Amino acid sequence: MKRITIKEIANKAGVSIGTVDRVLHDRPGVAPKTKNRILEIALEAKYKTNVFARTLKLNKTLVIAILLPNDNEYWETVNKGIVQTSMQYEALGMSLVFYTFDRHDAGSFQKSAQQLLASEYDGVVLAPIMENETLEVCRALEKKNTPFVFIDSNIDSVSKLSFIGQDSKRGGYLSAKLLNLGFPSGIQSFIVRFHDFDSLNKTVEERIQGFKNYYQDHNFDPVLIQEIDLSKGDTQFLEIINKQDHGPVHIFVPNSRAHQMKTRLKDFSGETRMVGFDLITENHTCLKSGLIDFIIDQNPTRQGELAIQSFYSKLILNIEVKSTVLMSLEIFTRENLME
Repeated sequence: MKRITIKEIANKAGVSIGTVDRVLHDRPGVAPKTKNRILEIALEAKYKTNVFARTLKLNKTLVIAILLPNDNEYWETVNKGIVQTSMQYEALGMSLVFYTFDRHDAGSFQKSAQQLLASEYDGVVLAPIMENETLEVCRALEKKNTPFVFIDSNIDSVSKLSFIGQDSKRGGYLSAKLLNLGFPSGIQSFIVRFHDFDSLNKTVEERIQGFKNYYQDHNFDPVLIQEIDLSKGDTQFLEIINKQDHGPVHIFVPNSRAHQMKTRLKDFSGETRMVGFDLITENHTCLKSGLIDFIIDQNPTRQGELAIQSFYSKLILNIEVKSTVLMSLEIFTRENLME
């Protein structure tokens, strides 16, 4: 394959040859965004000179540790985005080491975290689902001066390189708004919990708080909100909703398990209005069938991509990284689904 020239890089980037030369020789005077674009083009085309190799630190392997769960489609998609993006930087010697854990078990997280901290890494990607346990890890990383990136949820009190994810409270707030459309005085809503699954999940708790904030801000009676723990069984919930006589039963599922309501509601003859999170395959199917009315998606693939790109910018390009990258609250309904 013909090697790309500096002139061709300049044409693709829409800059002068002199600008490209300054970037490839690591000289100042080029805006970070332009520098990033030029290096991306050169990297994709496998442009290499001794100077370029030195600029991109090709003589050093960058090792990024990934401390994430991998037990459902949502997290599998996050990890997929991380792997795919890291492959773009293989020429730079970037490699990944994965440490997975069970979200049901704080001990599982601590075990994986201890294994991670026993080694040295250039950066760490983690999801602070378990806040207290994650704080201990972050303090250890701060002492080592190891940059780390949060995805999915955030902790404000630590010196992270970046947080990439949604505003969880705003996501819950939006969910309450969707369930209350057409009900100016508020409507009874059921928050469906799975304490055997999400009792340690910081994101879930923040979404529920955001949901309650909506009722408070609109002066709705707080007794309209009822939390149901389905890990204890379905009997109580089914008895309550079968007594409903004022329209659809409104259900908020603050995680990716909204699809699990399909079997629980199979004998319920009334109407429902339901909002959940994450456009995983099973939720997609239930949205298409009409069981779920709204899914708020947080683009897990993109979160993984941006996490790795943060280290590319920090460790290779040495340019500023945004401390917070908020993902859009993307609302999916049956009408705007892609087949």
